[in-house]
Amino acid sequence: MKNIRKILVCILAALFLFGVVAGCSKEGGETPVTPGSENLAPATPGAWEGGTHEIYVEEGSADFISNGRSDYVIVIPDECGDLVETAASEISVLIYEASGITLDVVTDAALPNTNYISVGNTQAAASAGVPISGDVAARLGDNGVYVQTKDDNVYIMGTTDTGTLYAAYTWLEYQLGFEVYGADEVVIATDVRDMKLNEMNIIDAPDIQYMQSTYGFTDYNTTLRQRMRITDNTIWLTIGNSPWHNSFKYVDPDIYRSLHPEWYSEDGTQLCYTAHGDSASLTEMAELVAERIESEIIAQDRSYVTITMEDTSTWCTCADCTALNQQYGTDAVSVIRFCNQVSALIDEWFATPEGTPYECDLKIVFFAYHATEPAPVTYDEATDTYAPIDDTVLCADNVGILYAPILATYQKDFYDEYNTPYYTALRGWETITDNIYMWTYSTGFHYYLVPTNTYNSMQANYRLWAEVGAEWLLDQSQYNSIQSTGFCALKLYLNAKLHWNVNYDMEELIDKFFTNYFGPAATTMRRYFDELRSHFLFMEETMDYVGYQGIEPLEQRYWPATLLERWISYCDQAEEDLAALAEEDPTAYAMYLENVQLESLSPRYLLLDLWGNRFSESELTALRNQFRNDCNALEVNRYAEKQAITELWSSWGI
Repeated sequence: MKNIRKILVCILAALFLFGVVAGCSKEGGETPVTPGSENLAPATPGAWEGGTHEIYVEEGSADFISNGRSDYVIVIPDECGDLVETAASEISVLIYEASGITLDVVTDAALPNTNYISVGNTQAAASAGVPISGDVAARLGDNGVYVQTKDDNVYIMGTTDTGTLYAAYTWLEYQLGFEVYGADEVVIATDVRDMKLNEMNIIDAPDIQYMQSTYGFTDYNTTLRQRMRITDNTIWLTIGNSPWHNSFKYVDPDIYRSLHPEWYSEDGTQLCYTAHGDSASLTEMAELVAERIESEIIAQDRSYVTITMEDTSTWCTCADCTALNQQYGTDAVSVIRFCNQVSALIDEWFATPEGTPYECDLKIVFFAYHATEPAPVTYDEATDTYAPIDDTVLCADNVGILYAPILATYQKDFYDEYNTPYYTALRGWETITDNIYMWTYSTGFHYYLVPTNTYNSMQANYRLWAEVGAEWLLDQSQYNSIQSTGFCALKLYLNAKLHWNVNYDMEELIDKFFTNYFGPAATTMRRYFDELRSHFLFMEETMDYVGYQGIEPLEQRYWPATLLERWISYCDQAEEDLAALAEEDPTAYAMYLENVQLESLSPRYLLLDLWGNRFSESELTALRNQFRNDCNALEVNRYAEKQAITELWSSWGI
């Protein structure tokens, strides 16, 4: 894979280079105006009226860059975290790439008498009277951004260091046209010799506060993840080695099952959250779990924790758990009550001399998944409303759900009748808790090389997640493959944009992606992508190709050989589209070529796997070997979630 870094030349309009037209939006109103690009207006005005997107940008009078020089410095607090230092470094690096100018990074104590770009909670910002107020902080949350120009200086900050880093990228977007489409596909103004400092007043927060990284693109590339404003697992306390499916990490069967068999389901695959009806024993288990969380709060200094079931569809079938299921219509009740009990124990600990120093706004989250997916609610058809069955099933104020409807189809949005059970369950959970976290699915986990159509449903679903107040989203995909085909790079870009503002026009986002990710090959590759989306709709309507993420795709009737050959020919044409660039800009050529080749893998795989009989034995072997070589060169290392790509070579006999 390429180790080069390419900054694409962004030929911005003279209006941008010498001044920016003012763009203003009110909270929940118009979307930002990005200098040098078209305004991305909401696809459906008023589709979601929440959110904080207040963006004011206009041309300033101060010279930021004049005749290839700048008198500005970047100032950071005397003591600050790594992410604030990263924010300052990114500003310095990207200004250099745009203009060839290196701005010094100094601390408050060493700030000279000159204009500056303040990053984080500096003394310079405090002296200028621009700290974030309580009301603004509340609207920004952990990851929102605050950018203000005042007296020819710039103030960039968030309520957290992560927010400050994201604010740095926001300032770069509106000052230099900075935009990211991939690790190397970065757009920014270039050859800047003269530029005014733009006047900005920006209070902007993501509609879904946390977008969890779920692609190898970002899991294996910290810089890309940060630039796309996508988070990692570090907000969650880890129990054992993971925040997920950790119930046995709390209550290890190897240690406790012989002592407390009542703590485990009858088949041993899950905990029993009633302790088979032994309330004293259940309290002992809750105390064990609470003590583990308390120790991890001390060690990890994080305020989100899960108590999550093992990764199976089973549940305890003891008499007490069965009775709860029959009474409430779901197995979620026992885990709600258990988490509430753990929460109360930790609150007691926070009130002690030992726990007070670590008191925090702790969130305790359990899986609404498989057996616990339905909410314990009643439905009134006349008023179309849901209500808790009784007060004992209400989550404590700090207890919430990680809703993971794994059997839904993400080919369709949750308003579609196919997804009615999952939509109604979500509406029911809204009456049980204010703390909702979403775990969704956007790939076929048994077939990474086969595209999965979630493009048509993504925006409607993200709007729904925002409407129910989801604070965190993991749209799970190919997290353990370094690179992925099937237009996963586009999905990653859409993840990044739509979680921030669910009202962006998705088709315009797709246009921008193709232009900047494929360069001169954009038109041809867009033709391939549009046909792929149309073909998915055709299969859904005529072949019932719709279902949860485990759908079986490897059937010839789904993928006619002539169609696959046409898509491969588009990729061949795209390579020809790039040919002139080989001498003009070899670096850009190599980057675009790899992107085209990556997207060629999916139709090539389907043709070779399903239609090998169209080739002679020697032809098939040669084509499969070339496919293997290309996968290795492009760092596609997984065939499926639990299968390395080498297992495909073995099945092919190469």
